[in-house]
Amino acid sequence: MQNYYQILGLTPQASISDIKIAFRKLAKLYHPDKNPDGKEQFTKILKAYEALSNPNLKASYDYKLTYHQHQSFTEVKPTAKNYTFSEQELKRRQYYNEHIKKHAKKYKHQNVEQQIKTNYNEYKYILFATPIAVLLFLILVTMATPDRKQLNVNKIKSTVNDSASKTTGYDKKN
Repeated sequence: MQNYYQILGLTPQASISDIKIAFRKLAKLYHPDKNPDGKEQFTKILKAYEALSNPNLKASYDYKLTYHQHQSFTEVKPTAKNYTFSEQELKRRQYYNEHIKKHAKKYKHQNVEQQIKTNYNEYKYILFATPIAVLLFLILVTMATPDRKQLNVNKIKSTVNDSASKTTGYDKKN
């Protein structure tokens, strides 16, 4: 594991401003435009600066350095995948691309239309069922209450008797 602090000529207690100053000094010396022989040294300096200038990377680098964990500190770049296919696999894939995908697109559009129709049908049933439910409720309420005519006649008789007894002072019971 390369010690980035030694490459930049710093101590592990160096601040970010110290790291920037050291990088600029070394970059002027080893930049490929001024020093064509210093390409390798410049890449090392650049890697060290990238690792130490980022606080998160610096903290993880310091942890690795203090506990001597020898893991590479470079970015992991995805490698190109190398697939090997047999002729049978290639034929299967060609058949799939030619036949199955075409039909799948057709069925996909049909399924979307069917879903829209089912949603419409659900609303239609709700709009149809709500008034029927209200009507049934009203019928049940009217059947559960006693006759209104009978109630009205009883109320009228009681109010007439009350008013007659108040005006005449005569009570039927007496």
